[in-house]
Amino acid sequence: MRNCLTWTMILVMTLMPMTTSAVVDVEVTSRFDTDTPVLDMATDPQSRLVFLLTAKAVLLYSVEDSAVVDQIPLRTPFDRIAVLDAEHLVLSHSVSGAMNIVRFGRVYPIELEGRISRGPSNAPVTVVVFDDYECAYCARLDVFMEDIVQQFPNQIRLFIKHYPLSKHPFAHEGAMAALAAGQQKKFWEFHAQLLQHYDELDESIILKTAKKLKLDIKRFNTDRTSQALEKIIQEDVENGKAIGVKGTPWVFLNGKHVSNIGNLPDLITRELEKNQNRK
Repeated sequence: MRNCLTWTMILVMTLMPMTTSAVVDVEVTSRFDTDTPVLDMATDPQSRLVFLLTAKAVLLYSVEDSAVVDQIPLRTPFDRIAVLDAEHLVLSHSVSGAMNIVRFGRVYPIELEGRISRGPSNAPVTVVVFDDYECAYCARLDVFMEDIVQQFPNQIRLFIKHYPLSKHPFAHEGAMAALAAGQQKKFWEFHAQLLQHYDELDESIILKTAKKLKLDIKRFNTDRTSQALEKIIQEDVENGKAIGVKGTPWVFLNGKHVSNIGNLPDLITRELEKNQNRK
């Protein structure tokens, strides 16, 4: 028999005077059937995730996607689960007294349609970087990412999302220029060149880079003032704010925020192993 869990949301509650009974209108808004018994569950309202504890794994059910988006394999049996904070779960066993604190990664909805990328379109790992062209750490990360791309040439797909900070006067102009260079198939070269000059970025650097890459300058200048490219940057910033981006660089790996960028190679390897185990 399949173990059926049903979540309900109260849609309408009409409060009546204290002397009468309240009327509550309830509607089932999500239904999900598991193939294995669920021992316990916990919820994280902020990420809208439901954590389903089974004998062999914790299933991460996304209310937004109406599907299990990931799972945490278990080597030790547990029968209770609780959310500790934004990134950690507490697993325990009521009889043995065993307890583990495990870290989980929220899967965020990142808008990537129409965005420039490098790497195979069917790569099992997607890396998204929210960048600012006057950010010193973004410049360092770009060099690091180049090494990672060389290390995993067929396994990752890299996207750049633009997140120019207001404290950097030429960050927005740099993003517009990089996108304009992309109209002439030179985004990645332009992107790397600008980050090499993050601490001196200005109009002269932008034009010098365009000429160095032999861009059609007239078209380049027209494109970098276009509303279409401006819209891309606005959408990137809005998407970033919606998923909790608080600065640059801000990195996501398969939709999960990477807080320690130095661990990125190991995290990529782990994602590749998980992908292989699912086959």
